[in-house]
Amino acid sequence: MNDHTGTPEIAGNAQLLRDLQHIRRSGHLPHALLLHGERGCGKKLIADWFVRLALCEHPENAPCGECRNCRLVRDHAHPDVLYAEHSGKRMGFSVETVRMIRAEAAILPNNGDLRIFLFTDADGMSIQAQNALLKSVEEPPPHALFLFTAETLGSLLPTLLSRMTAKAVFPVQADECIRSLTARGYAQSDAENAAARFGGNIGKCLAYLSDETTRKAAETAAALTAALAAQNEYDVLRLLTSAAADKDQLHRTLELLDAQLRDAAVLALTDSPVRLGCDAAAAQALALRLTPRRALKMHGAVSEAFADLDSNVGGVLTVTALCAALMSC
Repeated sequence: MNDHTGTPEIAGNAQLLRDLQHIRRSGHLPHALLLHGERGCGKKLIADWFVRLALCEHPENAPCGECRNCRLVRDHAHPDVLYAEHSGKRMGFSVETVRMIRAEAAILPNNGDLRIFLFTDADGMSIQAQNALLKSVEEPPPHALFLFTAETLGSLLPTLLSRMTAKAVFPVQADECIRSLTARGYAQSDAENAAARFGGNIGKCLAYLSDETTRKAAETAAALTAALAAQNEYDVLRLLTSAAADKDQLHRTLELLDAQLRDAAVLALTDSPVRLGCDAAAAQALALRLTPRRALKMHGAVSEAFADLDSNVGGVLTVTALCAALMSC
């Protein structure tokens, strides 16, 4: 969909966009909307599009991309659009930030009928912050609209979730992802390579193509999955030790390894094509040797490694313990 705003075209999720446009034209915008889906599937892009949709001065053609409100939102300069600031190790939202948003929600709009408050990546929001926000979402001022993005529904409290309209955002088909990447200027071969890694998840493909840390992490996580499938302890330790030379590299590698373990666990039980990892073939090979109990133990080992890193345990010591734990599963 091209909204003529200069924002990258939204690929896929056409039904979701049509549904939101219908809601806008009917004049029944939700007071709280949650866009949920896996990382990289376009939730923030659609959230920005929805803000323009909600504030556009031409509801029958919203978002027009040409009115004053659309231009201000595009430039992140609209006085009635506030982005909640992240804070803390989990990049959540502090209670103080939530209280500030609640105070702002009581203020009337400057340019129209709505003020919109965005909480992107809300998965890290603490229970205390969610509880502090609950009353504002439950009984908002008529001019306030709260917009959230999160990877999973389970990251939010049921009491808060029950006050929202939740809409799923999905990755696109691999061929559509490749077209989107080439439209951004990437070579066909590079786009195909990225899509082979991450399917139709455009955000992950863009990170893979533009960020060396992500690219190395994907290659290492794929090799680790294959080594675990082959029960090759030497390769597992070698690969983990190499990643441990850089903390960011190690963290990203473990995230992708955990996604690979999830994919393998799903494939061991079903024929689901849905994947979160970076190498479908390696995940399938591991699935042949995996039981649900073993998958759960491996996930627990990776989670413990994350906890060690958060506690400032050295990278080499962390991966040595992780290797031993994974091979004993």
